[in-house]
Amino acid sequence: MKITNKKSMHSKPKNNIDQDSLRRDALINECKGNLFEYLVGQRLSQLAHIEHVFHQKLDSRLKQKFKDYESILRKIGPNILNKLIEFSDKTAQHILPSLREKLVSVSIVGKMDDLQVKKEFQEADLLLMTSSKTIPLSLKLSKNGAYVNTKSAGAKSFIKKYFFHMKNVSIYQQELNQLIDRYYYNMGQTLYQMIGLDFKGEYDESWFAEGYSDLPGQLPEDMKKIVHNNYQQTISNIYKILEKMSHEREPFSRSLLNLIGLGHPDMLQVICYHKKINQESYGLDSVLVGNYAEKMPEVTQFEMMPFNPQISSFEIRFPNSQLQIRIKPMNKFTTPSYKINCSVHYGAKHAKS
Repeated sequence: MKITNKKSMHSKPKNNIDQDSLRRDALINECKGNLFEYLVGQRLSQLAHIEHVFHQKLDSRLKQKFKDYESILRKIGPNILNKLIEFSDKTAQHILPSLREKLVSVSIVGKMDDLQVKKEFQEADLLLMTSSKTIPLSLKLSKNGAYVNTKSAGAKSFIKKYFFHMKNVSIYQQELNQLIDRYYYNMGQTLYQMIGLDFKGEYDESWFAEGYSDLPGQLPEDMKKIVHNNYQQTISNIYKILEKMSHEREPFSRSLLNLIGLGHPDMLQVICYHKKINQESYGLDSVLVGNYAEKMPEVTQFEMMPFNPQISSFEIRFPNSQLQIRIKPMNKFTTPSYKINCSVHYGAKHAKS
C-alpha cells in the first residue's frame, strides 16, 4: 500500500529565528568549552607560578584563537565570560591539592603538535607535568543535575574499542555487527514495501524519486515508528551482549572505566557543575575531582539495570554514580551507522536526567 502523506526532503525550517538561536547557542558552547580549558590551564599555571611556561607552549596562532573566543563572548555573553573566569579559578584550586607534587608544566592537549601524546592521552584536555610524572586531566563543564558525556564511538567498533580487556571481544563485536546489518535490512524492506517498491540493500534513487527523505524527522508518522523500532532493537541487542559479557566481572569492570572516561590509570577527571540562579545568571554548584584508583573499587560493584524497551538507552549503576549508554542515530537513517554515547552522573545531587 502506497503512502500519500509524504514530506519533501527539501522542506525549509519553519522558524528561521529558531535556527538562528540554535547557531548562536552552538557558537557560545564552542567558545565556552575551548576558553574554559584555556582559563583552567592558565589559572593552574598562575597558582604554581609557572604562567610563563604555559604561554611559551602556545603559539601566536592559538593565542589569537583564544582572544577571538573571548571577544565573541564579550559581545554575545559578557556574563558568561565573567563566570568562566570565576569557575576556572575555583576548578584550579580544587585540582592542585590532588596533585601532591609541584607542578612544573601545563599544556592544552588538543592544541599540541605531538600526535603520539594525543593518541596516548586522547581522553585528556590538559596535560599536567610534575617533577616525577605526567598527569592527563579530563575537564568537563556541566549543568548541575545533568549527565556528563564521556565517550562516543561507532556501534560497529564500540565493543572492540572499549572492552579490549575481555576475552572473545572480536566475537561479541561481530555478533553485534551482524545484528545491526540484519535489522537495517529488515527496516529497509518494510519501508520499501509500504510504498510498493523492492528493497535491494540500499536506499536508491527510487526512494527519493517517490519524494521521501533520508531524515527521520521528515518521514510520515508510521514510517518514523519503523525507524525508531530499528533503533530500539539495536540498543536492546547491545544491552543483551553487554549483559552476557558482564558475567566476567573483573575484566568487564576494568572496561567500564573506559566508558566513564578514566581509561588511563593516571587520569584525573574534573567536572565543574554550574547552577541556574535566575533567567539571566548562573553560579558555581560544585567541582568534582576523581581518579582511576578511587573509581576502580566502585565500578567492581556495578549493577546492570533492567532494560526498558520503550527507550533507546540503558543504565549501569555503581554505589555513587551511574553510567548511561545510549544509541544515537546519524542524521540520515539510510545508512547502517550509529553512534553509542556514554554519559555519567555522580551522587544524588547530580541525578537529574
